[in-house]
Amino acid sequence: MSTATIVLQLATLGWGVLCGAMIYEHVAVIPQWARRPPESLTMWTGDHRLKAERFWMAIHPILLVLLGVALALAWEDTAQRERLFIVIGGYALVIATTAVWYVPELMKLIRDPAAPIPAERWRVRARRWELLSLLRGALILGLAWPLLGALRAV
Repeated sequence: MSTATIVLQLATLGWGVLCGAMIYEHVAVIPQWARRPPESLTMWTGDHRLKAERFWMAIHPILLVLLGVALALAWEDTAQRERLFIVIGGYALVIATTAVWYVPELMKLIRDPAAPIPAERWRVRARRWELLSLLRGALILGLAWPLLGALRAV
């Protein structure tokens, strides 16, 4: 088995971890904090708060390196290169929108659950965040197909 194949397999495994974590958050975590803000936002505060950022800040650089190395090693294979460009481009879009809107909006929502914002406004913002995050998740899941196609082309 070639180094290119091993790296592509590791990237695909990493993508599976990313998708699994995203699905878990959308099934178990997000519905809890988005249910009744600001009361439900307490899971993000205090000494025993949920620290999901530790996972997300670790997986993205690892996955980006694996995808970049896979692209470099597969450069001569046009089909693999095109599929990996699609995955990396889509992933870059996801990371950019996450950095520009998703994380800042989440921080605004959870930073101060005691802020004098009407409860209904909290709920609207939380629901919008959740729905848009589902769209982001659909894109991530959809990008698994070209990645699997690149793996199949090995």
